[in-house]
Amino acid sequence: MFDFVARQKLSGLHMNFFVAKQLACPTPAVFDKATPWRTEMALGDWIRPYAIELSYTSWRLKPYAQELGDDGPPFRWDPERRALLRADLDAAFMHMYGLNRQEAEHVLNSFFVVRKYDERDHGEYRTKRLVLEAYDCMAGAIAQGGKGWPTCRQAPVRATNERSRPNRQPRREQRRAGSTLAPRQAPR
Repeated sequence: MFDFVARQKLSGLHMNFFVAKQLACPTPAVFDKATPWRTEMALGDWIRPYAIELSYTSWRLKPYAQELGDDGPPFRWDPERRALLRADLDAAFMHMYGLNRQEAEHVLNSFFVVRKYDERDHGEYRTKRLVLEAYDCMAGAIAQGGKGWPTCRQAPVRATNERSRPNRQPRREQRRAGSTLAPRQAPR
């Protein structure tokens, strides 16, 4: 959503600070309010597990993940799961900005490069379909007073996430501990 608004303000590739100050961006107070599709949670608390799962994919990010309250190993890079998580976040931000479904479709249709690669790789504009499915699901939950979102698509819950190998140490620590990793073979 933010990129759509930013692209409407820019005429080139450079963004000046005066343009950045004009962009509609949620204030920190917005993230303390209850999510309309899941009223028992603050928006920031709803977004956090999505942000962690999408960004914590390497041991190098462990301090970042710990600061956000995650003490587990990095998440596996699962393109299908990541597409669903991004779709949920995109739909959430569209609801935050107050877009109706037609406006949400218009925003999604403006991402020509995403559409081109989705159609090449998936035979359809998959991102648009996934985001609109999540948008509709959230709209249904909002209409039910903030109930019903988890039945549409599960938020990332530690017990159901596929994580990278449990108790896996970073490679550097494995080498120090006498790792059994086979050395890389030279090409023949």
